[in-house]
Amino acid sequence: MIFNGKGLKCPLAFVKAKQYLIKNNSKEFMFDDEISLYNFTSYLDNQNIIYQSQSLCDCVKVKLADDSSIK
Repeated sequence: MIFNGKGLKCPLAFVKAKQYLIKNNSKEFMFDDEISLYNFTSYLDNQNIIYQSQSLCDCVKVKLADDSSIK
């Protein structure tokens, strides 16, 4: 399941993305809010979760590595 946070601002986008990560084991996230993106990728870094980010025309997509485990 892909989390689409486009149109949501922080803290709502960050909170919902984290819920999708933990409850739904989502591996792809889309953000158009820079603060939410920063907070979410900082959270992933702190949890040692490997990810890649890709800039698209209207947002940034964050994709977790296949072997990433949620702690």
